Order: sequence, then structure tokens, then C-alpha cells
Amino acid sequence: MRIVTTCLLVAFTCLALSVSVSSVAKAEEKAKKKPDPAKMFEKKDADGDGALTLDEFKKGMKEKQLEGAEKRFKRLDKDGDGKVTLEEMKAGLAAMGQKKKKE
Repeated sequence: MRIVTTCLLVAFTCLALSVSVSSVAKAEEKAKKKPDPAKMFEKKDADGDGALTLDEFKKGMKEKQLEGAEKRFKRLDKDGDGKVTLEEMKAGLAAMGQKKKKE
């Protein structure tokens, strides 16, 4: 009876460790999938001037994303010069992230 109990205990411990390791691996994978704002910005900045125009901002967006693109662009463009810098984009994304956490 002790052997059976010990075997079951070992099996359940292994199962628990497996689930735990799997959860950690999924969390690491999710963290890797988060887009890097600098890389996103660099891809969209077609002319390499360090700022995105509305057209550059819209580049590569799907139809559904395009619906609110102008509004999002204006929110990111803090100084109102018609261009979004990397700093403005990072600040805007951080603000959006904080807003989501509060909700």
C-alpha cells in the first residue's frame, strides 16, 4: 500500500511541476510576442526621418484598424505638428496600457 501511495504522490508531483513549467513557458512566450515600439516605429517610418506621418502610421493596418487610425494618431501627436515621434508613440502606448490596467 505504501508503494502505491508513494507512486501516486510522485506522479501528482510530476504533474504539478509539468503544469507549472508549462505556465512559465507560456508566460515567457507571451512576453516575447509583445511588439517592440521601437521596431514597430522603425518599420513604419518609410522615409527614415524619425517621425511618422498619418500615411506612414496607417501603413500595414487592416481595414478594421484603419477606422480609428486618425483619432489614435491625433492622440499620439502631443505637439500637434502632424507627425508622431518615437517618444510620442512610447508615451502614448504607455498611457494606453495604464488606462487598460485601470479598467
